Amino acid sequence: MPFLPHRSDRFEAFIAPARARPEIWRLLVGGLVAGAVWIAVTAGLVLGFGRGSATGALLTYLGGFAGLILGLGLAARLIRKQSLASLIGPGGIRPGPYLVGIAVVAALALPTAFALDAPARRMGLADWAAALPLAVPAIAIQTGAEEMLFRGYLTQGLAARFKSRAVWWLLPAALFGLMHWNPATFGENAWLVVVSAALTGMILADVTIRSGNLSLAMGLHFANNAIAILLVAPPSPLSGLTLFEAPIDPSDAGGFRPFLLADIGSTLVLYAIWLGFNGWRDRRAA
Repeated sequence: MPFLPHRSDRFEAFIAPARARPEIWRLLVGGLVAGAVWIAVTAGLVLGFGRGSATGALLTYLGGFAGLILGLGLAARLIRKQSLASLIGPGGIRPGPYLVGIAVVAALALPTAFALDAPARRMGLADWAAALPLAVPAIAIQTGAEEMLFRGYLTQGLAARFKSRAVWWLLPAALFGLMHWNPATFGENAWLVVVSAALTGMILADVTIRSGNLSLAMGLHFANNAIAILLVAPPSPLSGLTLFEAPIDPSDAGGFRPFLLADIGSTLVLYAIWLGFNGWRDRRAA
């Protein structure tokens, strides 16, 4: 089935660092180590900086993902005997694909974000601009950490041990979706948020599998979150830095569902473009 990701030479090079020690216990113990460091660093930041404004709390939450990167580095080195950079793939972070990912999402997601309802200004432009020097790196840390965990550490470890796509492609995406389960904020639409996140996880995994590197997925993920956190979003615990606020209540099942469906639709359009590009590239190479 050519439209599904397969184990190409690029993907084999991507998972090669995990092949020497593919035991599942290493994957699980390493995950516990990474999680423990993440929790410890986040708790320290909350105690030191996270009890002020909503903006400060959000920056503290995003910055806490530096603990996840540190934890993944320790887990990779101590448990699987591989470097942190190897979780990203050969060549490390590649600026070109990263910037392409940002440009693609911006072109597709920005019109959707502003199309459903006229958003209202939430922050003053000066205050918003003053927060950017901290917010932009914090979002890059958060999205990079999630990619290194789900599309790096987990995908490499599972693909080094199992042949089935249901394991190394779908399982990390399902876990990524479940991480977004939040019925307190999204009410009856909480399941749809999980579906949307899992679909995004599948696409980001496909991008990684075909490219053999996390850079493009990191750029896509960064742009998606930057739009939702910095530009326009409905009110939520993560909207403390948005310049505009969409007049939609996330707990309103009927009112918020079109917003989610539009987001899923734009994600599927992005995936169709990605698959079409790969088909064109494969035909040229044949």
